[in-house]
Amino acid sequence: MAGRPRFLCGVVEGFYGRPWSMEQRKLLFEWLRRWGLNCYMYAPKDELKHRLLWREPYTEHEAAHMRSLMEAAQEQGVQFVFAISAGQDMVFSSAGDRLLLQQKLRQVAAMGCQAFALLFDDIDPCMCQADRDAFPSLAQAQASVANEVYQELGQPPIFLFCPTEYCSSLCSPSPSQSCYLLTIGRELLPGIGVIWTGPKVVSQELSAVLLEEVEAVLQRRPIIWDNLYANDYDCRRVFLGPYTGRAPGLTARLHGLLLNPNCELQANFIPIHTLGSWFRSELGSCAHPDHTGMEPVAAPGDSPGPQDGSYSPQEALELALRDWVAEINRQALEPGARSPGHGSISPKGGAELEPGTAGRDVLPDPRPHGSVPGETEQQDPEPCRAAGEGRRKVTSEPEQGSRSRTCAGAQQSPAGDREQLTAGSTESSEPSSAVPSAAQASQPAGASAAAESLHSPGPPVCGSDGTSTAQNLLPTGDARRGPGSSHQPCSSTQPELSRADTPQTPPGPGAGASPGPTAPLIDGAGASPGAPAPLIDGAGASPGPTASLTPEETRSSPMSLLIMEEARTSPTVEVTPEKHRSSPTAPLTLEEPRSSPMVPLTPEEPRSSPTAPLTPEEPRSSPMVPLTLEEPRSSPTAPLTPEEPRSSPMAPLTLEEVRMLVELFYLPYHHGPLAQRLLEHFRWLRANSLSVGVSAAAPDAGAGRCWRGRAQSFTQLCTQTCRLHTRLVGAAGRALLYDLHPYLWDIRNVLLAASAFIQWLDGHLLCEPGPTGAWGSCFGWCQSITAPILLRGDAEPWAQRGGLFGELQALLPVGNSSDLFYQPPPLFPSRRLYVLRPLRPRDKGELYRMCRESLDCDPKVTEILVAHPDLLGDRLLGSFLSLSPEYTFVLEDEAGPCGYAAGVLCAEGFLQQRDSGWLPTMRHKYPRDLAGGDPALGKDALEEALLFFHTEPAAVPLPVLRRFPSLVQLGTAARTLDTGAIRSLALCLLSALRANGSRGVFCQVSATDQQQLSFYNKLGFVALPVAWDSCPGAQLLGRLL
Repeated sequence: MAGRPRFLCGVVEGFYGRPWSMEQRKLLFEWLRRWGLNCYMYAPKDELKHRLLWREPYTEHEAAHMRSLMEAAQEQGVQFVFAISAGQDMVFSSAGDRLLLQQKLRQVAAMGCQAFALLFDDIDPCMCQADRDAFPSLAQAQASVANEVYQELGQPPIFLFCPTEYCSSLCSPSPSQSCYLLTIGRELLPGIGVIWTGPKVVSQELSAVLLEEVEAVLQRRPIIWDNLYANDYDCRRVFLGPYTGRAPGLTARLHGLLLNPNCELQANFIPIHTLGSWFRSELGSCAHPDHTGMEPVAAPGDSPGPQDGSYSPQEALELALRDWVAEINRQALEPGARSPGHGSISPKGGAELEPGTAGRDVLPDPRPHGSVPGETEQQDPEPCRAAGEGRRKVTSEPEQGSRSRTCAGAQQSPAGDREQLTAGSTESSEPSSAVPSAAQASQPAGASAAAESLHSPGPPVCGSDGTSTAQNLLPTGDARRGPGSSHQPCSSTQPELSRADTPQTPPGPGAGASPGPTAPLIDGAGASPGAPAPLIDGAGASPGPTASLTPEETRSSPMSLLIMEEARTSPTVEVTPEKHRSSPTAPLTLEEPRSSPMVPLTPEEPRSSPTAPLTPEEPRSSPMVPLTLEEPRSSPTAPLTPEEPRSSPMAPLTLEEVRMLVELFYLPYHHGPLAQRLLEHFRWLRANSLSVGVSAAAPDAGAGRCWRGRAQSFTQLCTQTCRLHTRLVGAAGRALLYDLHPYLWDIRNVLLAASAFIQWLDGHLLCEPGPTGAWGSCFGWCQSITAPILLRGDAEPWAQRGGLFGELQALLPVGNSSDLFYQPPPLFPSRRLYVLRPLRPRDKGELYRMCRESLDCDPKVTEILVAHPDLLGDRLLGSFLSLSPEYTFVLEDEAGPCGYAAGVLCAEGFLQQRDSGWLPTMRHKYPRDLAGGDPALGKDALEEALLFFHTEPAAVPLPVLRRFPSLVQLGTAARTLDTGAIRSLALCLLSALRANGSRGVFCQVSATDQQQLSFYNKLGFVALPVAWDSCPGAQLLGRLL
């Protein structure tokens, strides 16, 4: 090929999993041209005729697709290399197999291909008996086949060979002493290039010194197959960081470098973009310009790469981020790029909560818009493989529980971010108060089937006769008004909808209320009234409740952020338009105060005297003090500032939001800054949790202040990440959403549980033996068994599964058994924003309302519930809230509480207290004949509740109480279809019980309630083989911790 570049730099599609579509590959060719890259190798491991069925020729239809792909590459100036992997079952001595291989490659050559690769990676190194008789070694057998094919094809200018020992770690004992490599270097014809991955399968670094040894053994400069971004060995990891770890001047030791990227094409924008920057810097510093025959071509609007011969990964990342923001928002505005699954938008800018459709966003086709199925999409390839069998591209059988990659995820735009968009980015033109279309309001086909596995059927309740009152909790819609009701944020285009006088609830204890009984000032000289929220680096006294805030008084956490359109404050507080300049990613600093539920305090805001009385608008911030009507309740949705006129979650993604996404999923050996902060905070908080635990001796006040300040920073980061998930779902195009949602969904779920667990630790962790037993010392033991695995210097990245998700989950007390909680990501992603937190006193009314609304009843039963509104709530939750409120967690969405998890540390003592003290009170409160009369819809539930109150409860077998000492109960509203949020709800409850020493939990479920049984089975519960004759209709389920 005249004019062909000598140095090949580009992408190899060489991963295990679903191959890219033809349209995705053509988009890849455009990216390669724009960023000055010149090569693409076709080598998808799970394309049947590439590997498993390599002997079969392409059909006429398949050949037409392949030919069009080659033409598309040629149009973009990209060298197309066709690879075939025949080593899995090839008999090297068989003339028939050799002929079939040559015929297959000649067929591809007839399509116009002039570059080929023969791959013998990830195969059994043992030869069959016929080959052992014909060849003295595997290397000679493979070299013989490669030389013959190379000559039969007319010695094409590009012919590559991948050896079975393709990295230093696979060579025995070393590359320079490997008989296999020495034979390959000696026997292969000089015109054949050899592929190499570096020191390891996934090499953290490549340097010219490390390549000298390989070059000497192979007797030629190798072509690097770079697995830095390969993620097919772990279904919970994706890598979005900049290309790094490759030393300057590397091209002088190589014939080429091909990047084997993420399985998800859209996830590879920054990796390929920064690879282009690296290649351009190498060309700029190269002393021999003939290493490439083509100049890099940048598309109009692309950020220029480094041209001075120096490569900086961070500078390259900044350039790529700006281009990616523009690309993301451009794709989102293309016709059909957004699926109907993004949901309708209410006039307030949030997702419309419609009965029967809430949370069921429709995504009828998860494929990227405009994609055309190719011949490789006729099969169902395995989406992910474990790391044990093969090495590169990385290997073997599908991981247990591996999922297909579907779509979802997103967050509200932080202030000022849109100014950082590149000139090529486009603002969304969609109206903020769009009327839901019929497609958006209708339930998608198949959603009913998905709903069965995605939501809890309600709290399990067994009466003395074994019957169950578990009900599907229905959505409450807009019927919630009054104290504790939640509202969606108003549109920034409708300032008249501001509800500064509307009482709201902060999304978590960190959002105003101190996690513990006290939250003293940090580094402050002033005094704290009552149980104050910590003021970091503040001094002085607070003004009265009528004081106005200045523009400098607004650095607060997202949980207490006040804005012009969405101000949720006491009527006496004036909010100005310039009050909110909070970074979405920066943790709290000494200048950033911890805000109270009412007004963000800054060092400039002096606090009042400790003796100053609290007004109704200024409640104490103790977590157990009920809030009044004047207390603001903030919606879980992210607020918009006056500088952000983005009236819906579908506004374009900003530079800072995309940066957060990259920092969560950085590189296989390095976490991004955001991920590092999350891990550092969580590890420190867990290691120092005893400083805020329950102890007979007064805990050290200084240590407690420090712990709570750090806990607030961690909670803030968790909230921002959860908002990012919501923003991605609302703003991203279908292709990006399809590729990245499963990963961000995983992170959101574990952060929901981690944030709630950290909030619970403050004041609930037992530090020494109490009346329930010697539970306290167990948490230290939990810390040792869940310590993160430290990778050895020579370990491959798959040695630690899950990346950031796995490390965060391992820090939870039940993290090591977390696989029992696995659920696949939803097919229909929702931008609903959830908050998970410990119980607050004001939650009781909302939870009781949720229980009432779960019952489908006729007017007669409704009259009874109007007269006795707490009847169902007392039956389902009353005993837990009265006797063990410290082990109750609440799941909340935009419409209010939508789920709960209630637990008891010592079930034996709890049951005794319930039977002796609480049940007699209920019998007096609810007469036995309350539900008398004719049968009516919903009356069965009332009769069961009354029967439970007025009948002697069945005794739980003593062996169960000894082996499973704790009792749990979970329930969700019908609108809660996100199985990840439900899993997080269970995970934080079990973590709290395990932290205080429980070794097992049990629950009571009706033996005929298949929905309940399935729900708990997915959480790791199993039926206990014990006889419970006193309650024949009930089933005991247990789970060890």
